[in-house]
Amino acid sequence: MAKAHRKCNEYRVLEVTFTRRNIPYKTDMDNMISSACRGWINHPYRQTPNYLPLISPMSTPVIQQLSPLTIQKIAAGEVIERPANVVKELVENALDAGATKISVTLEDGGKELIRVADNGSGMTREDLARCWLPHTTSKIRAVEDLEMVSSFGFRGEALASMASVSEFTVETRHWEEEIGSRLRVVESHQEELVDFARSQGTTITIRNLFRNNPVRRKFLASGKSEGTRISSMLTRLSLAHPGVSFRLHEGSRELLHLPEGTLRRRAGDVLGVHLLEDLVEVDWEGGGIHIQGYISEPQRFSGRPNQQHFFVNRRHVQGGMLLRAVAQAYEVWPPGRHPVAALFISISPAEVDVNVHPTKREVRFLNEARVFWSLSQALRGALRSNIAAPELHLDAPPAASISGNSMEATGFSFTPQTELVSPSPLDSTPVVEKTSLLFPTDSRPMAAPQVLETTGALCLQIHDSFILMAVRSGYLLVNQQAAHERILYEKAMDDLRAGTGGGRFSAQQLLFPELVELSPSEARLVEERLNELRALGFDLEPFGSTAFQLRGLPGEVAPEKARDILQSLIARLLDPERGEGKDGNELFSRVARAYARAAAIPLGQPLDSTRMAAIIDGLFATQNPYVTPSGAPVLIRYSLDELKRRFGIKAEEET
Repeated sequence: MAKAHRKCNEYRVLEVTFTRRNIPYKTDMDNMISSACRGWINHPYRQTPNYLPLISPMSTPVIQQLSPLTIQKIAAGEVIERPANVVKELVENALDAGATKISVTLEDGGKELIRVADNGSGMTREDLARCWLPHTTSKIRAVEDLEMVSSFGFRGEALASMASVSEFTVETRHWEEEIGSRLRVVESHQEELVDFARSQGTTITIRNLFRNNPVRRKFLASGKSEGTRISSMLTRLSLAHPGVSFRLHEGSRELLHLPEGTLRRRAGDVLGVHLLEDLVEVDWEGGGIHIQGYISEPQRFSGRPNQQHFFVNRRHVQGGMLLRAVAQAYEVWPPGRHPVAALFISISPAEVDVNVHPTKREVRFLNEARVFWSLSQALRGALRSNIAAPELHLDAPPAASISGNSMEATGFSFTPQTELVSPSPLDSTPVVEKTSLLFPTDSRPMAAPQVLETTGALCLQIHDSFILMAVRSGYLLVNQQAAHERILYEKAMDDLRAGTGGGRFSAQQLLFPELVELSPSEARLVEERLNELRALGFDLEPFGSTAFQLRGLPGEVAPEKARDILQSLIARLLDPERGEGKDGNELFSRVARAYARAAAIPLGQPLDSTRMAAIIDGLFATQNPYVTPSGAPVLIRYSLDELKRRFGIKAEEET
C-alpha cells in the first residue's frame, strides 16, 4: 500500500490510500490522486458548516504489529531462498535423525516438487502434529543449549517456513511404533493428520514452492539451474557423511548416486576420481582441535576457485579465515589455479557459535587465531611429508642483447626478435582508432576517429606479457592475454551460432581419445551444454555416468592443455551465483566468454615474432579490438607527439 498526501482547497489535507499493484508509473499515480482530490473538494458534504476531514493523516498508527502469517512469510524468505535451501534443511534433518539412506526427488528443479525420503528414526504422531509449528524443535530446550549445539538444525524455523509457502506433506513412522502417520499442511493451515502405514523413517514432500509468493517464484532460475544448485549442495553435504548413501532424481532419471563408503572414496566421488591419487591425507590433532581430510598437491591445482570445502563439526561452512590458512600453508599459489581441499575440523561445540547467519553458512570461533594456526600447521605438515623441496638455481642469468636494432635489456626483460615483423599483412592495414574514445586524456571535444596504420617496423614482447608495436602515429602496448581473449571470444560466438544452428564445427581430432572424469555436478553441466561445447570444437561423448571421451579439440587448443582448458571452462560455467541466460545469444555469450578466458594465452608466456604477428592481425580483424568481452582494456596507444614532449624535443629541433 502506498499513501500520498496532497494539499487540497483551503490547505486541508486529504489522505488517499490505494494499491500500487496496477499503477506502474508515478504519472498514473499522480493523476489518480489529483482526480480523488477534485472529487472530494466538490462533494456536497464538504460544504457543510460542521465539516471535518473524514480521514486524518495522524489517525492511523505508524507502528503496527504484523500478523503471524506475515511474520512467517518474512521468516521463510530469510531461511528459504530457493529450492536448494529446502533440500538442505530436509537432508540435515534426516542426518540428525540418524538416516543412512537419503533419497531426493525433484520436478522442474524443485519448483514443482521436492521429496526427501530417509530411513531415520522417524517421528511419533504427537511430534508430527507439532513439527511444522514455528519455533518447535527437539534439538534444544533452553537458551543455554545454544552454547553447545551439535545438531544441524536447532531453531525450529525451517519446517514452519516451508509449510507457509507450499503444499507441505509429511509421512513418518517412529522406530518404536507399528503404525505411521501422515500430515498435510497448506499455507500454514493443517488439512490432514491421519494414521498411515509405512516403513520406519520420514518422507517430506513440498509441492508448488512459493505458490502464494509469485514475486519470489518469478526470481527463481530455470529448472536446470535450480537442479544444478541442488546437486552441488548435496555433493558438498555428502562429503561429511561417507557412511550415508545419497540419491538424487529428476523425475524418473537418476542424476546422482553416492553409495556409502570410506571418506577417501567419497572424496573421489565428489572432487573427481582423476584427483584421487594426488590427494594428500591430513590428520592432525592438538589443543582440543582435530583436523582431518584431503588436499591436493600443488601440481594438481584446479582451475575451479570453489573446490575448497570446509566442515566444522561436520557442518559445511564458508571459507573466509579457513581459506586464508590454506593459502598460508601452500605459500606459493600459481595464478589462475586453486587448491582442491576437503577439510574437517572437530572442535568442542562450546568453542563455536553457529547462530550467526540465517542459513547457518558462517560460524564464529571463540579463539579464531588458534584455529587458524592449527589448520595452517596441519596442512604444512601434510604437504611437507609428501612434497620434496625443489632445487633452487641461483645462477645469474646472462645479459641479454640484440644485434642490429639492439637495445640493452636493463630494468625489464623482453623477447628479442631476430626477424622484423613482415610488412604483410601488418603494413598499411587501416584500423579505426577508438582508443582515444575509450581513454580520453582531457575534456576537450574529441575529433572524428582517425585511421591508424601499422609500420611493420618493430614488434617486441615486454616481460613475456605485453606486445610493443610501432604505428605511424606512435606505438601501441597490447596485453597479449586480453588480445587473445577478444579473438577467441568472437570466433567462439561465430562457431556457436553456426554449430547450434545446424552448421559444422572444425576440430582437430585426437589420435587416441582422452578420458575426462568429472564430478557429478560437472558431468550434469556438460550434459546440459553438450551442444555448445561441440560447437566450440570439443568433441565429447558420454562414457559412463560422470565421464566423457574427448575425441576432438578446437584448433586453437594444444592437446597437452586440453584437459586443463576444458575443466577451466566448466568451472567458469558452473557458477551458482550467475543466472542462466534468458535467450540463446546471452547463453552463447556466457559460454564464449568462459571459453575465451580459459583458452587465452596467459601473461608470462614467451611468444615468437610469428605468434605476435598473428595475435595483432587477429585482434584488429575483430569487431571491437579495444576491450575484452568483460570490458577490460586490450591496448594503450602512446602518440609520437607525446614521446617528443617527454623528451623535450621541439618542432624546430626536428629540422
